[in-house]
Parts: sequence; structure tokens; C-alpha cells
Amino acid sequence: MMREANIWEYLKDRQEGDILVDLRSESMYAFGTVPGAINIPVERIGELYELPKEKTICLFCQVGEISGQFAELLSDAGYDTCNLTGGYREYLRQSTAQVQDREDS
Repeated sequence: MMREANIWEYLKDRQEGDILVDLRSESMYAFGTVPGAINIPVERIGELYELPKEKTICLFCQVGEISGQFAELLSDAGYDTCNLTGGYREYLRQSTAQVQDREDS
């Protein structure tokens, strides 16, 4: 089954045991990622099929388009998947907004 969730909504309600996968390149991952995410860049996509099927696989990329395609492919292969819409860009946007709100208070 494939679901979609906003990346921030997902992080607020993240289930223990979910596997969070950053599909961006190794260099982008090294620059920054969502806490707890593992990196499986698109060029090593076959590694996704080595992940345990009994876990929910939550995928994100830069904006959520590529991760949506791969979440669908994994779902078709019998995985429980979630595409995190907005991707890392939305994560950074919300992080910046939260810091700004704290500074303004």
C-alpha cells in the first residue's frame, strides 16, 4: 500500500520502526538530511528492495516527485510505503519558519 504525507506531518507522528529513506545524492545527504534518515541514492535504487517488507518504508527526495514514483514501485512489489510530499525542501522551509518564529517571540 502506498500513502502520501506531508513530511512535517509525518515527522510529528512518526511510528517507531518505520524506515526513513533519503533518495537524494550522497553529497546532498552529507550536506544535510532529516534526522534518522538513511541514504539510498537513486543510482543505488536496487538497495530499496533489500529493505524488510514488514516495515513501513517512508521515502523523500528534494521535492517529493521522484520519491513518489519509487514509493509506488515498492508498493507494487508488496511494500508498505509512504511518499513524504514536499521533500527535503519542505523540511528546510518549515525548519527555517520555526526558527524565525522562535526568534520573533
